[in-house]
Amino acid sequence: MSARRSILHTLSLATVLRLVRLALSFGLTCALTRYLGASGFGQLGVAMAIIAILQCIGELGFSRYTVRELIHRPQEQPEVLGTTITARFLVSAALFAGTMIWIVWARPAGAVLIAVYALQLLTNPGTEVLAWLEAHDRARDTFKAQFTGFLVSAACIAAGIVCKAPLWFFALTYGLEGWIYITLCWRVFHRNGGRMRLRAFRWPRALQLIRRSWPELASQAALLLLFRLDTVMIEWLRGNEEAGVYSAAVRVSEMAYFVPSVLATLFLPRLISARPNDSEYRRRAVDYLSASVVLALVVAAGLFITSPLLPLAFGGEYERSADMLRVHAWAFIPYAVGIARTQILTVEDHLVANLPSVVLAVGINAALNLAWVPAHGGLGAAWATLVAYAVAWVLGTYLSPGLRTHVSGFLTRAVMGLPRFTLLQARSLLRHS
Repeated sequence: MSARRSILHTLSLATVLRLVRLALSFGLTCALTRYLGASGFGQLGVAMAIIAILQCIGELGFSRYTVRELIHRPQEQPEVLGTTITARFLVSAALFAGTMIWIVWARPAGAVLIAVYALQLLTNPGTEVLAWLEAHDRARDTFKAQFTGFLVSAACIAAGIVCKAPLWFFALTYGLEGWIYITLCWRVFHRNGGRMRLRAFRWPRALQLIRRSWPELASQAALLLLFRLDTVMIEWLRGNEEAGVYSAAVRVSEMAYFVPSVLATLFLPRLISARPNDSEYRRRAVDYLSASVVLALVVAAGLFITSPLLPLAFGGEYERSADMLRVHAWAFIPYAVGIARTQILTVEDHLVANLPSVVLAVGINAALNLAWVPAHGGLGAAWATLVAYAVAWVLGTYLSPGLRTHVSGFLTRAVMGLPRFTLLQARSLLRHS
């Protein structure tokens, strides 16, 4: 009961902050899309997509494994953080340097935007401290820090629109949000007794962690390609303007991605602690999937219902974004299931089972984009995303040899038990409200 109250308290805080953020972000996005036009907004989306993929590589797949190491080896926390932070710094610095060299050599379109977004690569090592906060049940502090960074970034975006700032300025505000977020999290880390020993870094231990986390890295990279590949391919096949129209729909749908992320942050430590007790672990895993599906259905319905408002908010240039958002709304359901599935496999140290279905989905997504985007533009990419997500997270759960033995059973029990789960949670909320 105490754990449930802790989850609900953290979830309520995260929800309030996120709802405020969503309202402000939506208003700023409306103003930004009108100010930049579809072409300028598309350029921002493409540059962000490129750097997001590099950021994923720089993370080395450590995040969930770091949480598990910190929980299982509390006496070695300074050494664990020293190793993971140093390893991520070396890789991220190399990626940043390589990006700058590529920009100078190739001079790609949108080079300035890519260079500005690339500064975010240098925050990668610092994000390891988030694993410490998560392992010590201080998720509330991360939400507050993230919200503060967003408020500063939002103020800069508003000022940039009023002062008619150039395109690169709005890419800079994205990096500013990340730097503030990480700085505040580090402050909480130090004030609550967090320690790290950079001198504890040893290549053998770092390589051992990488060997264990590579399935996570591969899965996250493949997952990110599912998120970002469509924007890059639309720009390639149909140009910046179509990419901008599609990016507007994506920006709205991604505003809801915090729901499974918050659940993941809250449930991972509890799943890890329940792992030695098989019956307790299975119950919590099914409850986690049930909660993910319920919230995903609510969010998908909300996105679908509000989709006609997009042209009114963003302008007539984005009229087709509404149709794209309606498709993305239903893609949110398998996405939420996928996040929960990834958490469960992380606890079981079996993330390699995630890889085949996700890689297959990336291939399906790319092939369908090639087939549908030239004729249907962003709407074709939206349908390709829905099909790819369904294959990766739902169909793959029942067909993959590494998943159909037990994870598919968790998912079946979660879906079949949705009415009972929803009723029990509603009664619990009423009793403790």
